[in-house]
Amino acid sequence: MKLNTLQEWKLNFNWGMLAFILHRLTGLALVFYVFAHIWSISHITGGQGYFDEMMAAYDSPVGHIIEFLLLLAVLWHMFNGLRITVTDFLRFSHQQKRLIIWVFVLSGAVALVSIFKFIPALKPLFGLGG
Repeated sequence: MKLNTLQEWKLNFNWGMLAFILHRLTGLALVFYVFAHIWSISHITGGQGYFDEMMAAYDSPVGHIIEFLLLLAVLWHMFNGLRITVTDFLRFSHQQKRLIIWVFVLSGAVALVSIFKFIPALKPLFGLGG
């Protein structure tokens, strides 16, 4: 009986594998962001008005959500990178699950604190004013 990748992962779930996959995905997302950022900033060569139009396009609900997703990617990649460093240099490999949970907790805490800053349209939904 041959298992597909998803079935195999369910049977042999490993916190380290989850962290590895998320670290690779966020790394790829950040590389994509760097190229998109360079492309956006390069519009300054078209003049100030053209650049301002480009930047105004990001000041929309979709732009705010994309910025928040960027924050989530940076948070996960940063905290998980610190976890990898601690695991490798301080020999905490026996604490993998606990450290990965801390990565989720720290990333989630910073995300919760900053969600209303990145997505201001959510403020009225929670009665926080506009």
